[in-house]
Amino acid sequence: MKGGGDNGIVRPVIEQDEIKNRIFDRRLYGRLLHYLKPYIAGVIGSFLIVMVVSLAELVQPLIQRRAIDDYIVSDKNIAVFQDETTANSFLNKYSYLNLKRLTYEGRYFVILNSADLNKINQQDILEFKNKGIIGEEKVFLIVDKPENIQILNKYLPEDQHPKGGKEGFKGWFRVGDGQIAISREQLNKVPKSERFQLRNEAANKLIWLALAFLIISIIRFIAGYFQVIITTIFSQKAMNDLRHDAFAHLQKMPVKFFDVNPVGRLVTRVTNDIRAIDEMLSSGVITIIQDIIMIIAIVVLMLLLNWKLALVSFAILPGVVWVIVIFRKRTRPVYREVRKHLAAVNATLNEHISGQKIIKLFNQYKRKREEFARINQEYYNASMKQMKLFAFFRPIIHVSSQIAVALLIWYGGGQILRNAITIGLLMAFTQYISKLFQPIDDFSEKFNVLQGALAGAERIFDLMELDPEDYREHLKTGIRLQGAIEFKNVWLAYNPDEWVLKDVSFKIEPGEKIALVGHTGSGKTSIVNLILGMYPYQKGNILLDGKPLESYAVEDIRKNVGIVQQDVFIFSGNIRDNIALNNKQLSKEQIIQVAKYVNADKFISKLPLGYDEPVMERGATLSTGQRQLIAFARVLAYDPAIFILDEATSNIDTETELLIQDALQKIMHNRTSIVIAHRLSTIQNSDRIIVLHKGVIVEEGSHFELLEKKGLYYDLYRLQYT
Repeated sequence: MKGGGDNGIVRPVIEQDEIKNRIFDRRLYGRLLHYLKPYIAGVIGSFLIVMVVSLAELVQPLIQRRAIDDYIVSDKNIAVFQDETTANSFLNKYSYLNLKRLTYEGRYFVILNSADLNKINQQDILEFKNKGIIGEEKVFLIVDKPENIQILNKYLPEDQHPKGGKEGFKGWFRVGDGQIAISREQLNKVPKSERFQLRNEAANKLIWLALAFLIISIIRFIAGYFQVIITTIFSQKAMNDLRHDAFAHLQKMPVKFFDVNPVGRLVTRVTNDIRAIDEMLSSGVITIIQDIIMIIAIVVLMLLLNWKLALVSFAILPGVVWVIVIFRKRTRPVYREVRKHLAAVNATLNEHISGQKIIKLFNQYKRKREEFARINQEYYNASMKQMKLFAFFRPIIHVSSQIAVALLIWYGGGQILRNAITIGLLMAFTQYISKLFQPIDDFSEKFNVLQGALAGAERIFDLMELDPEDYREHLKTGIRLQGAIEFKNVWLAYNPDEWVLKDVSFKIEPGEKIALVGHTGSGKTSIVNLILGMYPYQKGNILLDGKPLESYAVEDIRKNVGIVQQDVFIFSGNIRDNIALNNKQLSKEQIIQVAKYVNADKFISKLPLGYDEPVMERGATLSTGQRQLIAFARVLAYDPAIFILDEATSNIDTETELLIQDALQKIMHNRTSIVIAHRLSTIQNSDRIIVLHKGVIVEEGSHFELLEKKGLYYDLYRLQYT
């Protein structure tokens, strides 16, 4: 299986989680959107709900404004025209205001609110005030009902000839359309209890406005609830897909990749980094969209309500935008560094917890504690740098919002004193300013989530962009091999110019039993790895049943090769699952038969739950011999054409080794077998022994033939038995 670039040499790729000085590009966003595409209905639904919530947010201050200006504090002036001509002239001149003329007993009335007065030529207003047409005082409008007339007559005279201007109104007067006008000054002369009765109509309107405000609040609550539920559902599904794809991609990576990348860093990518993306999708992206919509809508609405007041309120925004830009630039490398150091912490934890026994045996806990303390301190420093940025940004935004409110009070208050705007409008602007700065104020936290997620996405997709091992699935046939193996001038290097195998050639016939012998590092296990397709080789050819290794699907090769290694990996679960490895075709009886065949049933049957006995991760509750017997049963359960024993009996006691030797004779019958062993007693009955030294075959023959040559094999044998 010759490799691709670098002459087949696989290089380390993410071992240090290096920080990249590039901006998150569109491709990154595109890949994230790819995982949301199947759940686009949920995304659209969430977006529509966000629109409903945003609309509710915008309407509520307008309801407050109307309640204050129309029913609590009047902002209305009244123009009294004594003749129709003057009234019509005024209405025609300002026809764009759509003012309504009211008539009562030969007099003509036009009701003007503060917004209308701001749009009328100030020279005309001054002229009308001097002529007594427009009154200086604000008036309330009361329903013309007998009970109201009775109260008014009790305390105030009816003003038969009302005039405004400097004289003011003397009492109350009818303006037509079933309404009575009365100034605030005159209304205050009526006792409180009866004054409320006069304004009963306004009180009823306030109830309806309050009810509308309450209904909108309930709608906001319900919409917000469903928005969170829908967003969480599609984000969790999208991240479930991403997590599955990331794990599946890891499963397809070549073995060399795992040799040079710590497990903790890989775990961080599939867990913490994806969790950060999930947090962004479930609580960041949609709310950011909502915030953007709200900011644009509020700015537009404020300009429409009163552009001068709006511009005063926005005076602080350029500085806020500048702070956001600076914050955004400085946080990118910080968030990447936090992720980098978190991965280092996880990698160190994984390594130290896995090697805890060795750490204790060699009294290394103090040094390892110091090592972890250093890595943990680096993570702490990076996190504190992140927090300092956060702590600097948020107070600035909060103070900016308060400055905007102060400007609004200063300018808006002066406008109220000039009767240019109303109290209700000022209060609405105050509400809108708070709503405008609230998303900006929360931006630091949301940006925290966003940057963390994008940093995580960058690392995840960098991992997924690495070329996986070519499993050649298009060549899959499910073939059963005969077991012939041939190496032709094979060269292998794990690192450039560091040859592990040098021009190795040999042939194994189907059913032949071969042993590989040599000092540690001579290349025995490397030969096995090449047969399994675990590593790419650089030169030569490997044939299985006379066909190149590359002409088989990797899955077909590995189904035909069973291997028992010295370090047996036992999965969490029970004994049966570790033998069957999720092979549904194996019945319980077949599993027991296989276990008996390799003498594993003797210890399994003594366990409290037998084959259902739970085992801990890596088989911590089992002895080395028991784990290796389970491994023998696991291999035989799949009935491979080629059997490989990689120094699997080197750590087994004599009694267990006798049981295994008995099983090996049965296992190797009519099956191509390759045995790697330092203990030469396990290979004396091999058909042929291949002796390797520094990656080169130096001797080949049977046990007795090699002893007669008195070469390297003879020296190894003499060292063990003399």
